[in-house]
Amino acid sequence: MKILGIGANYHQSGQEKDEPPKDLMIFLKPVSSLASGNTFHYPDCSKKVFYEMEIVIKICKALKNVSEEEAFDSFDEIALGMDWTAKDLQNEAKEKGWPWTFAKGFDESTFLSRWMPVSSLEDVRNLELVFKVNGEIRLSGNTKEMIAPYEKIISYISKFMTLEPGDLIMTGTPLTPGPIQKGDVAEGFIGNEKLLEFKVV
Repeated sequence: MKILGIGANYHQSGQEKDEPPKDLMIFLKPVSSLASGNTFHYPDCSKKVFYEMEIVIKICKALKNVSEEEAFDSFDEIALGMDWTAKDLQNEAKEKGWPWTFAKGFDESTFLSRWMPVSSLEDVRNLELVFKVNGEIRLSGNTKEMIAPYEKIISYISKFMTLEPGDLIMTGTPLTPGPIQKGDVAEGFIGNEKLLEFKVV
């Protein structure tokens, strides 16, 4: 099983949409980063953790060097996920030209809701996303604002590595991620349906 993420994948709301870039910013997260439930444990390794809530898709077939047309029907479940980022570690890594392994891969940095069948959704390309902290909206967007849609991400990754059933792809967060603090209570929604609710400790 692999966990992959994509960076910088949302247009600003109302922004004119350009064609997706030829190359995508893809990174790997370890399986040990997976977590769920009603508690997120602030990591000891960082003093500046940022929230990034996004749609996570689960691959349901083996894929190697597939077209975008073949890629679209290759995931059958989605979840809401928190791609927690240790910003202080990420900034240090950027300055040194190092990868973001620890900034994106610490324990519980991939925090997931329950899974939902794609078949239960009216339009997986048009999902309203809202993330609240202590009752205040901190992040919102819609999957129709993705720069690279699901099939583009899947097709691109499959040109470099084989995707297998059960692999997870975090598809990017809407703009304006920000810091989280111990004691905060967070909620994540697709439309009016709450899929995430947890306390930061």
